[in-house]
Parts: sequence; C-alpha cells; structure tokens
Amino acid sequence: MGRKEKMAEKCRKLMTEPGKIRNIGIIAHIDHGKCVAPETKICLADGRFVRADELFEELKERGRLVKCDESEEVYELREPVGVSSLDKDAVEIVEGKITHVWRLKADKLVEVEVKNGRSIRTTPEHKFLVLDPSGEIVEKRADELEIGDYIVCTQKLVHEGMSEEELKREVFRRLGRDFFVHLPEEEAESVLELAKERGIKALWETLEVDIEENSFYYQLRKGRIRADILVDLAEELGLDLADLYDAVEVSYRSNTKSTKPIRLPEPEDLFYLAGLMFGDGCWNQLTNGSEAIQGEVKRIASDMGLEVRVRRYEGKTARIDFPETVPRILEALFDYPRRKKAHRIRVNDFLTRAPLDCIAEFIRGYFDADGTVEEGRSAVSVTSVSREFLEDLQLLLQKFDVASYLREGDGAYTLYVSGARSLERFPGFREPEKAEKLKKLMEKASSSELEKVPISGEILREVRGDVPTTRMFNCYSNYEGGQVGLTKSSLEKVISTLEAVGVEGEALERLKALARDDVCFLEVVRVEEVEYDGYVYDFTVEEHHNFAAEGFVVHNTTLSDQLLAGAGMISEELAGDQLVLDFDEMEQERGITIDAANVSMVHEYEGEEYLINLIDTPGHVDFSGDVTRAMRAVDGAIVVVCAVEGVMPQTETVLRQALRERVRPVLYINKVDRLINELKLSPEEMQNRFLEIISEVNKMIEQMAPEEFKDEWKVSVEDGSVAFGSAYYGWGISFPFMEKTGITFKDIIEYCQQDKQKELAQEAPVYQVVLDMVVKHLPDPVTAQEYRIEQIWPGDPESEDGKTLRKCDPNGKLAMVVTDVRIDEHAGEVATGRVYSGTIREGQQVYLASSKKETRVQQVGIYMGPDRIRTDEVPAGNIAAVTGLRDVWAGETVTDPEDPIEPFEELQHFAEPVVTVAVEAKNTQDLPKLIEILHQIAKEDPTVKVEINEETGQHLVSGMGELHLEIIAHRIKERGVDIKVSEPIVVYREGVFGVCDDEVEGKSPNKHNKFYVTVEPVEEEIVEAIEEGKFNPEEMSKKELEETLMEYGMDRDDAKAVETVKGTNFFLDKTVGLQYLNEVMELLIEGFEEAMEEGPLAKEPCRGVKVSLVDAEIHEDPVHRGPAQVIPAIKRAIYGGMLLADTHLLEPMQYIYVTVPQDYMGAVTKEIQGRRGTIEEIQQEGDTVIIKGKAPVAEMFGFANDIRSATEGRAIWTTEHAGYERVPEELEEQIIREIRERKGLKPEPPKPEDYIEDYGG
Repeated sequence: MGRKEKMAEKCRKLMTEPGKIRNIGIIAHIDHGKCVAPETKICLADGRFVRADELFEELKERGRLVKCDESEEVYELREPVGVSSLDKDAVEIVEGKITHVWRLKADKLVEVEVKNGRSIRTTPEHKFLVLDPSGEIVEKRADELEIGDYIVCTQKLVHEGMSEEELKREVFRRLGRDFFVHLPEEEAESVLELAKERGIKALWETLEVDIEENSFYYQLRKGRIRADILVDLAEELGLDLADLYDAVEVSYRSNTKSTKPIRLPEPEDLFYLAGLMFGDGCWNQLTNGSEAIQGEVKRIASDMGLEVRVRRYEGKTARIDFPETVPRILEALFDYPRRKKAHRIRVNDFLTRAPLDCIAEFIRGYFDADGTVEEGRSAVSVTSVSREFLEDLQLLLQKFDVASYLREGDGAYTLYVSGARSLERFPGFREPEKAEKLKKLMEKASSSELEKVPISGEILREVRGDVPTTRMFNCYSNYEGGQVGLTKSSLEKVISTLEAVGVEGEALERLKALARDDVCFLEVVRVEEVEYDGYVYDFTVEEHHNFAAEGFVVHNTTLSDQLLAGAGMISEELAGDQLVLDFDEMEQERGITIDAANVSMVHEYEGEEYLINLIDTPGHVDFSGDVTRAMRAVDGAIVVVCAVEGVMPQTETVLRQALRERVRPVLYINKVDRLINELKLSPEEMQNRFLEIISEVNKMIEQMAPEEFKDEWKVSVEDGSVAFGSAYYGWGISFPFMEKTGITFKDIIEYCQQDKQKELAQEAPVYQVVLDMVVKHLPDPVTAQEYRIEQIWPGDPESEDGKTLRKCDPNGKLAMVVTDVRIDEHAGEVATGRVYSGTIREGQQVYLASSKKETRVQQVGIYMGPDRIRTDEVPAGNIAAVTGLRDVWAGETVTDPEDPIEPFEELQHFAEPVVTVAVEAKNTQDLPKLIEILHQIAKEDPTVKVEINEETGQHLVSGMGELHLEIIAHRIKERGVDIKVSEPIVVYREGVFGVCDDEVEGKSPNKHNKFYVTVEPVEEEIVEAIEEGKFNPEEMSKKELEETLMEYGMDRDDAKAVETVKGTNFFLDKTVGLQYLNEVMELLIEGFEEAMEEGPLAKEPCRGVKVSLVDAEIHEDPVHRGPAQVIPAIKRAIYGGMLLADTHLLEPMQYIYVTVPQDYMGAVTKEIQGRRGTIEEIQQEGDTVIIKGKAPVAEMFGFANDIRSATEGRAIWTTEHAGYERVPEELEEQIIREIRERKGLKPEPPKPEDYIEDYGG
C-alpha cells in the first residue's frame, strides 16, 4: 500500500472517532513570495519565449479571477498552458501545465548570475534547484545561494511549434494589410465563384473589411487580394491558405504603387535567408564575400522569380541587392529592422514557434553570415552588439539540446558553443568552408565547462560497492578520489563500466539521470540583492512544480502549498512533506479553492493521532462572506496577528464572526523575527509588544464571546493558547513547548541574530507547536456542539433532535449544514458542509429542509490534503464533500426525508452589498445561459445579490465591493458567456433624520381602507448593533427581541409593539382593539417591507426607519381589503410620513488603513482627502506610518491603482465597511436625480403631498 493509500486509510479511521477530530479555521492573509521579475522570459511548450508580465496579461484573459486584493492577483486558467518543466526524479525536461498565474508586489529582489553568462532576478524567498555534492537535487532560497553553488539549468526545451502547414498560414496572417496576394487565374476564378455563391455584398458585410464594396469585388475579380482580407476570406469560404502558399505571388503595397509580385520561397529557404540578413544584411542589401553563400542566395532568389546580381567592388566585400518586397517580407515575418539593425534585431514569436527544421536553417544562415569556428577555443562563436538577441539565440539552441555561454567584451557580446556533445547537435553551416572546419573541430573536441557534473567522488565509491577498482577502467580512481571532476561523458563511461561488472540499483539509476543532457549544472558566479518596487510574477505548474525561464529551472510551489504556507501559519515544509500526503504523489490537485480551502492533516500529540480539518479563510473585506461560511463549519480558529503591525482592522471583523458562531480562538503571533532583526527591540520591549497584542485580542473576546465563555476563552501565554514564531522561517514556540524542550527566549533571540533560523525551525518546527496548541485547546466536535447548537440551531435544544445534535450522534437523525457550493466541471455541484448529527451516505435519499425538496446523494467524501477522497459514508463531526445535491444552496440544511429536522437558520452576513453592476450578455442567444450562471453564482456566494430582468436582458449584481464584483464578472466569463459590465453603481440608503408625530393617512385605491402612521428614526445604537451582527432580530423570539431592544435604548412600549423587522427598519403596531387588523397584518407587513426595499427619494433601500401604525379604518368585506388595496395604502402613508420626517440619502463609507513609509504620508493623506475622505488617525512606528482614513465607497473606485501610483507601490492597504453617513447637502440633489434617471424615474423626487392627499388627487 502506497503512502497516499495509507494516509487515506488513517483519515477514514479517524473520522469515526469524533474525540480525535479538530475542525479549525485560520484567520490570516495569504503570503506568496516565490516570484520572478517582469522581464523574465518563460519558455512555453508552443515554442515561444514570453516575458513574465506579458504572459500574465495574456493568460489572465483566459482564466478565472480567484484572488484579488491590494497585494496580489491570481487567476485559474480554464485550459492549462504547456511550459518546459523538469521531471526532478528522471532529470528530464518534459511538458508541464500552467494552471494558475500570479501577480504580486515586491520590494526586494535577488539577481543570480551563472557561468554561462545568463542571469535572473527573483524574490529572496524563491527557491532554486541546486545539485548537492551528494548527487541530490535540493532546494535553496535565492538569498541563501552562495558563489560556487551549482544551479540546475535547462539545456533542452520542449518544442511543440507550428507544423509546416500552420507556418504557411501564419505567413499570410503576418503579411496582413501591407501586402497583396496575387492568385493564379484558376484559383482566382474559383474564389470569385465561391464568393458569388455566398453573395458579394453579404460576404463584404460579414467580413467587415475597411474598403468599399466595389473595391472588395474588384480585388476578387482581379485575383489580387489584400493578405489580411484573404485570411478572413479563407476562413469564411473554407479555403486552406497552406495550399495557396506555393501557387501565389505577393507584392508590397507602398504609398504610391505596389512592388513587383514575387513568389514565396520554400519555408526552410525563407528562414535561411532571414538568418543571413540578420547577420550580414542592411535592409535590402546583403554583404557577404563567400561565393558559396552568394550561390545559395541566387538560387533562393531564382525560386522567388527574382534575378539578383552580385555587385563586386575593389577593396570591398561583394554585395547583393534585393527588390523592396524581400526586406518588407522579412520585416513582416521576422521583425527585421529597417535601421540600426545590429542593435535592433530580436527573436520573435514567428521564429520561436516555427518547425525545428526552419529554426535550424535560420541558425545556419546567421552563423554562415557572422559565425566563426575558433580552433584555439575549440568552439563555434558569433558576436553581436545586441545582448537580448544572443540570449534568445541561446534559448533557440536549447531546442536542439545545445549548451552555450555568453561573454562580454569591447562593447559587444559573443556567444560560444563548445564541447563535443553540444557541437555534435549544433545545426551547423551551409557554407562549405565553415562546415569543414566544424567537422575537424568535432574530431578533437572534448568536454566543456558546461558539461560538468559536480558531485563528490564518494558517491561513485558507494555505487561501486564491493566491486574492486581493478575491474574498472584506467584512471577511474582519479574520479572517485576527486582528483578529476566528472563530466557528462566521463560519468557515462563510469556508468557503462559499472553496469558491465554487474552493478545495478536505485543509486546507479540516479547517476544515469545526472548524465542526461536535458539539463546542465552551472556554477553561481554572482548573487546580488537589489532594491525593487513593482510587480513580480509566478506560474503554478501542476505535477512537477517548476518551469523553464531564462535557461533556469524556476521552482514554484503547488497552489495548495501556498494556501497552507501563505496563510501565515504553516510552513512549506509542513505543507509539502509533513501533511496527510506528499503533494507530489497526487494525480490531480482538485477540491481546493482560494475562496475557502479545505485541507486535512494527521497530527500526533502525546502518542495519539488526530484528524485536523483546516478551513483557510480569506482576509480581504470583499470576501467576508467566505469567512462567515467557513466559521460555520469549524469549532476553533487560529487567529494570526503580525508582531510588527499588531491587531489589524479586519482581525476584529473576522474574530467577531468567529465568536458569533461560538468558535473558540487561539492566538499565533507571527513575524517575531522582525522584532529582533529589523526593529531590534529589547526582550522587555518585545514582551510589552506581546502583552499589548494579547490584551487587545482578549479585550475583543471579552466584548464578543458568549457570556459563559468570556473568561475561559481568553488566550494566555501560561496555558499555551498563545504561540509565537515566524511562519516565514518555519519556527514556533509556546510556553509548554519551551518547558518541554528547554529552549529559552534568549536562545530564540540568538538564533535570529546569528541568522540560524533554519536550524531553529528544526529545533522548534511551527507545525509541531501550533498543531499541539490546536489539539490541546480547541474543542472536538462533541464538546463544541454541546454549546454551539443552541446558538446556531433555532429548535429546542432539549428536544430529541436537539439532544442528538448536541451529542454529535452519528446514529441520530441526519443534519448537515452546507457552507459552500462549488461547480466542478467533472463532478458537477460539490457541496461542502459540516455534519452535525447522523451519517451521510453514498446513494442516500435526503431532504433539503429550507428548499423543501428531496434529492439523492451521489458520492460522499472527506478532504485529504487538498484533494477529496471518496468514502461510503461520513459520520457526524466531520466536514463532508457531497455531490448529487441538485439545486442546493449555501446555508441549506440536509436531513432525512421521512422525519426532517428543523432547518438551521440561514447564514447571516454582516455586510450588506454596497456596490452594484449591470450585467448583460453581448450575444442575445446567451441570455438563458447567463441567467443560469447568475443563479449558480448566487447559490455559490450568498453575499451576492442578483436581480434578473428576463425581459430587458439586463441584470443587477450587487456585491461587497469593487473587487468582489470583478471576480463575479470573471466567473461569468469563464463559464462561457461574454458579457458587458456597467461601471459600478453605489447602493445608497434612505433614512429619516426628524420625527413625524402627526398621523399620516394612507388611503386604499377604493377609498374603503385608511391607515395612519407616524415615522421616526430607529435608535442609532440599535441600527449599528444589527449591522455589526451583535444581535439578529430575525433569530429572536418576541420576548428576547423586546428585552434586547430595551437594553440598547428603545422605549419599553415601542419594544413591545414591534411587529416585524426588515433589515434595520422596524414596523410597530400601536393600535388598540382594531377590528379586522389581524386579517390584514400580513399585507401591512408586505407593504412595509416593499417600502423599506425602495424608499421614496430614489427607490434605494431604507435604513433605520421606525414606522408606527397608530390607527386604521378597515372595510369589513375581505373583497375590499385585499393586497391591491392594503399594500398601496400603507406604502403611501409610510412614504408621506418619511418625507415629513426629513428623509435624506445615506452613502456607504469605508475605513481605509494604509501602511506606508513616512516619506509617502503626504501622498496618502492627499489621496484619501481628495476622495471626500477624512484622516481619522495616524500612528508612527519607526520609519513607517499607519494611516486610518474614512471615505465614501462612491469615491473609492480606482483607489488601488491611484494609491499604488501615488506611493510608487510602497503602500499596503486594506478597507473595511464603516457604516453609512448622510450625503453632503450640496451633492444630495444631484445624486438623487442621477439615481432616479438611471432607474427610469422622473428626475425630481416626490414631495409629501404626492402621497398624503387623496389617492389620485
């Protein structure tokens, strides 16, 4: 049984022992650091070398945005993209698949240069693959590399470029609008006939060409068609451009007249000619003295229908002149420069994607022109003033498994190819003299520096084992003794000799892998730290977790590693090797999303194994909905606080959500190393900093924890519920751990100051400390449900169902709360949820309690690592992954159909959506699909509000902020619907600022019913408490609500009179003994709710409005007091009362927290104040300031780009919902008019008399 299977078996066993389960969340930000600089060229499998920044921009358009905040942007690709990648075990270059692309901010880079002259810039924490003297390929951080280390670099690249047919088609595409294509008479007639069959006018309109219809027809009739039009025409009429390549002629369209038509050369000749011109060309002239080359050029020209002459001048090199069409073709295809060719030549995508035979001919042409065979150096060389061109030429040579090195001198650069193995694979020359010299050079060529295999001779001795050295070849002992270094060739000789004498086994296979030519091991000659302020990029590659870039093997970590390690909690060593399974063994990395990552691990504590289910939670305010849902599934949370920055604003928000769900916290204080090494705090100062953080966290627990747990849940150093450390370096400590191991805080300081944090991580691994804390202090499901059920389940906790839930009884009635729904392309809808009681089984018939419908479970499983493992059943206490629950929504209760349990309450989210966009399908035929997708998204994310208008095709989507809505738009696009998205629209509120004591009458349309109301503001303390989630009126009994309202300041009589609550708006019944009132109360409530959803000023939702019904006249006949009479009547009364009570517009506000170097403080404050913002507080820590501001959401669009520009990328910022404030008087009228016009209402808002007078009067 393999490791993966063993760990799966452990998980299955532990999930049946609830006392051994811990369901926990991590409250922290993702921190990704392994990235390359923007100029880094990534070697794609399609043959291209693409800059990292350009590749990110290209691929993000083909992906789904899954993470976006002020510091990073991540996209998941719909279709993986091939890239050259290293199979580390086989030491072979294979095709890897890019699945995610990342863009992040960085402030420091490390530049690494190796012996072949190439260099790369990466972030300090980026890990390189290094060949250890032991023969193992190990990982080493960029900032830990030393001169003399040997980095694994590519010598071979995957090439899946164009076929010859695809190349011919590409030629026409690149010739574009600057060339005419002249068709032979027969082909021209055939094209014209096909066009006539389609209809010339119809075809012209379909193609949307930029010429008149008559001109279009003229080109068809003459058989002289512009190349770009021919490309579109071929696609429309089903013509194959590759078939036309050999038959047509082309001419260049100059400003005055077209050039003489010429034939296109055979592809290999075309590339050879391009190589010659790159070397010895000067626009339309080729200067070269070789008669053999002159003969080749004349032959190629003849095939093109040209007759060229060799011009010979005394004392000068012979020259060939081409007509203008030739250099124009080279310009269109190869970016051949018109001027300053030597400096401007470059390798473009047309060249890198060409068939290998064509690339080889380009190389031959270039080396025929400029190359030299140097007998003294035993190398082939070529010199250019363009370093970029030669660096790309190095990569082109790697397509042929050829190693080369670059040297600088006298203002130019020289590329050398040496060593028998590379010279043998070098494409060679067409020029006979150079070809002969190369042949002679190869006869005596030996190994080059680039073929070294720098491993210890001791390895050879271990592999040789008991075989005596006398059975090996002469001089073998020099390799084993280390007197002579190994090369690929000598290592092959060693291996073949060892095999001949019967040696075999894994160690020998490892040597064979090192002898392969797919990579070379290059010595580091320079490591330099450089200041940087800008973006860096990474590309997640499944399976092998690395990609080829700039000739280096760039290692990256799996997405799942990043979520664990980047959560600021668990080290990569833990994520990569210590968890449930070795991620490298995984066949696929599914079942994990940035929205809420489900990962499980097995941890041993005091001799017992525990199953720990980890739910990672996003930290950006735009994703607070994910945090809430994650908290519903877990019983405990690790709150991560930065030792330098202290308790960040959103920590309070997320912790409040956790405590509201009765989730117990423990505390991990991260980045302690920075206090020691950067801020250089004394032990006393550090202790004060820790006490300050602990005190602040405990203050929040005191304020927000359930009454019975306020003291018990406070975190403490002494009991071990607080841990300290550096997740970045992988170490952690706690008081119990220090007592157990004898490590002191003095030791910690010394380790940090002496730059020995790697050793410290071995002595005090963070996963050991933190997971020990989790097992000891956070509750198992049985313990937790005893006190959580009464909070999260509305039923009677003393009932049979209540007792089953509290006991977490696997044999009881099924109760699973769905916290997350994702659409998986393979499995369909995957519902993740917490099983509170009973057992969910494969094939089981279940009941969706809120939706009131039955459905059948297809598969069930649990999460192991970042994957889902299938099981027959999942018992209570676990987090289950379930497929087959059609139309299930996040927040749904899944139960038994025969005897369903009372549904759990709907998940509550504190932040109401504050920003809206209008979304419509670009193609009307996509409208049904768009509606379906919007339903899915609303299901996946309950914080999204969707209003669908199937008649107009325009739909309003509301979310938590600008970034949230961007993600929704990308989710729609990645599911195959192209959409138009409006500019974001702020969702305002309408509120009253005065009191309308006079009874306002609202008459029904038939005049038979009258309702009298008064209107006033709800007490602000109550409004804020509801918005902050301190209590939820919809969850309370009438008695509980009455007591709570009085506690927050509402008058007793008012509190008793509350009939219903809509958001923060209250409807009170203050009438006494009214006949028929009970029979119309539901309609009155419905009218009240409609009025609160759309206020009188601008049809925006209302906030903090208290409506009191004080009297009524109700018709005795039910026919005359139906919905069409009662609802308009009460709404008119409410609207009239609101307008008399001084109703105004309220706008959503955001707190802005910006951490920035002091030098940029003025730029930040100016940026905030320029958005109608105010500066609330400025704190200073050393050279850094933390600025707290507040600004309207309406003014915050585009803030990310502007603050980045204003601070040159040095700002770290977050935002948080800050409630609502009245719109300034000077702006209110304009904003109301704009909203009303947008909604199709008349611009002027209504007046009180529009509602208070008789209906229609």
